Amino acid sequence: MFERSKEFRLQSPEAQRLIVQHPNGAYRLMKLYAKEWLKKVDASNSFSSRTSHLSSRLPTEEDFVGAQSALVRLQYVYRLNVSDMYNGDYLGYLGPRLEPQDAFELGRQAFIDGFLEQSRQWLDLAAEKMREEQSRWPGAQKDSQTLAWTLALWHSHVSISRRRRLVGAGRRVDPNSGDVTQLQKELSGEIITNYGHSVREWHANMSDLCSRDKQHRVADIRPYHVCRYKPSLYSPYLQYKEEILSQKPYASVFYDIVSDTEISAIKGFIEGKMVRGMVGQGKNSTKAGIRTSDLGWIHDNDIPVAAALSQKVKSITRLEVDQRAPDGPSSAEALQNPIEEPQLQYAGERIATFLIYLSDVEKGGHTVFLRSGISVAPLKGMVLFWYNYEPDMNEMQQLTFHAGCPVLYGHKWICNKWIWTYGNTFRRPCGMSPNATQLDIERLVQSRDTARCSTSCARNRVRQRG
Repeated sequence: MFERSKEFRLQSPEAQRLIVQHPNGAYRLMKLYAKEWLKKVDASNSFSSRTSHLSSRLPTEEDFVGAQSALVRLQYVYRLNVSDMYNGDYLGYLGPRLEPQDAFELGRQAFIDGFLEQSRQWLDLAAEKMREEQSRWPGAQKDSQTLAWTLALWHSHVSISRRRRLVGAGRRVDPNSGDVTQLQKELSGEIITNYGHSVREWHANMSDLCSRDKQHRVADIRPYHVCRYKPSLYSPYLQYKEEILSQKPYASVFYDIVSDTEISAIKGFIEGKMVRGMVGQGKNSTKAGIRTSDLGWIHDNDIPVAAALSQKVKSITRLEVDQRAPDGPSSAEALQNPIEEPQLQYAGERIATFLIYLSDVEKGGHTVFLRSGISVAPLKGMVLFWYNYEPDMNEMQQLTFHAGCPVLYGHKWICNKWIWTYGNTFRRPCGMSPNATQLDIERLVQSRDTARCSTSCARNRVRQRG
């Protein structure tokens, strides 16, 4: 254990970065510190006392389980081959190999998470690698466990005779296996358990959207897919580069919004203050698979960049950014390596979302809108903006149903700035009719901006002549 830890620490910073960017590299490090290191700490009081100050910074057993689930999620979303994953090949991104025990553990975790087909693939691979590397594998015990978990997979998919043969095989390998005994009880009682997770209509669509090329943001080009310069709220001479992605929901990206200096300031402030992401608000917040990330909050009065960012959001969207909430008058949420199950952002009456990408990502990490066919790959300094409510504010925009794809290779940093109903009741522009879309309103505002800019330019020419 110590040799492997020392081996990693002696690597150059660039080599360390390449290791942790690869899924297997990150998983092996998590295993090293969450399993083997903690086992050593528990076994030695003297060692525990010398390392107690590091306990809050070391990964836990829960973190390790999360790392296992993350690999299974990558396998499911990107339709990866388990043999390639085992050998460290993730769609051409090469890294360290896994071990036979890892294959078994991943198969078990996939089963627990409800990914039955992925679990079967890992358990089959575990049995194969176990036979190839008997000398390094706790044979009978793991063999019986593998058979037991395989039996659980087949429990509701094959005939009773096949299930009994699997139970018999497990009994011959290890008569005292608790897993086999439990499953034999279920079989004898004809208790049929639904082990799988429910398949949603968006599962296949999410895999397709997450796997798109970075330039492939929309399925088909429409007349409203245009690039334009959007004038600032404060000055017609300050304009932002916008690309409109969707009419309904209204979604667009803005380029070159946050500089490298501002990004460094945000990361520098938030690192060391991040915690595991929660679902819910206040005392009702809980950890859940719907959102997996490390996050931290930045308030406007924390650093100058935060206040400047709020003003920039207001300048671009022409909406108020203040809020009445425990998080403070105005705050932003920074996240590292976020994975989000599909969701609608309506809590706290968030009328719009301003998502800032603080890093590039080598592969994966797209933000996808499952009902709209939109897939946006992270681009450092770019912003993805969308409205969560219709212009009349009476109806939640269901087409904003979106998700964060897992990062296949690299690291992802984002910063969310939400725009709330508070302060925007009379600020969000209305259309010329009750049925006006946000795109109609944007065109109306743009025509007014053009007229305003023309008037301002004419006045300047008059002054120059005078």
